[in-house]
Amino acid sequence: MKSVPFALAVLIGLPSLTAQEAAPAKWVVELPVPLVQATPAEEVPEPEPIEFDVLVSRTKNVHVSQAAEMADLPPVEGTIAMTIQKVANPNLPAPLLPLPPLAPDDPAVIARLQELKDSYKGTELVFISATVYDHHRSLVRIYPNGQTDNEVVAWSNLDFNHFSGKFGMYRVREPDGSFQDVGLLMGLGNEDIAKRRNFAARRGGNYEAPDIPELPDLEGGQPAFVIVSGEANSPAMATLEQLHDLYRTSGATLKADYLAFQQEVETRKAYLLANPSKPADVTVKVWKRTPAEIENTHQEEAR
Repeated sequence: MKSVPFALAVLIGLPSLTAQEAAPAKWVVELPVPLVQATPAEEVPEPEPIEFDVLVSRTKNVHVSQAAEMADLPPVEGTIAMTIQKVANPNLPAPLLPLPPLAPDDPAVIARLQELKDSYKGTELVFISATVYDHHRSLVRIYPNGQTDNEVVAWSNLDFNHFSGKFGMYRVREPDGSFQDVGLLMGLGNEDIAKRRNFAARRGGNYEAPDIPELPDLEGGQPAFVIVSGEANSPAMATLEQLHDLYRTSGATLKADYLAFQQEVETRKAYLLANPSKPADVTVKVWKRTPAEIENTHQEEAR
């Protein structure tokens, strides 16, 4: 890969972003709007329990170990009662066939579908690797379509954790009205420089912090980046600019979503630590179906 000299990197990074404010916009970068707004579903009453006629029942205690809900919690372990029951045929009604797809009748949905048909250019996937230092600077590698020969490496003053929230993609609108969605396949790592330095010192070693180039603080300035290496005409360069354009207009939303998600994780983790999960007992019921039931099942699968 051809490296960009540092002097040129500064010209590509900081001033180019400032110049975008005066030059004609290349694109409009935004968060995609859902096709329909989600509304709470109506509560469905619980079905009546089925009364089974148990013919034979056998129970065995089994020790099980299951993965925890979160990676840094202990596994869910315990002894459960596994019960196998042979029951009389309950003669359950055949499942209903799925309804045929219906055309939307909401004018807003129809309009959005027409917009997609006329202007939508599809979704492109972008592979990103980012190491975030002190939630203050990010070393970013972008691989368009996973191709390392078009890789672009840059330092950014953004916390790339903020791109890992519920959205996971952004939309690029071109001047001609067409638009494309960009999905982010992102690997994230976080480094605390002070902790790493103290950890190394306690073991008689020395932690060498990365040489981070001069960048304005995001709190008092604008999103900015400095190119480390990469081709100027690589598609990854456009992705890098688009991510910073997106943060300029929607950074508050991205940050709030990320922080809200982290709070939900911490709340859930505290609950699980205070209320450790226990593996549940398992009961399996089996019965012999009639030839007619088997034939009906085959006909439904054939449809």
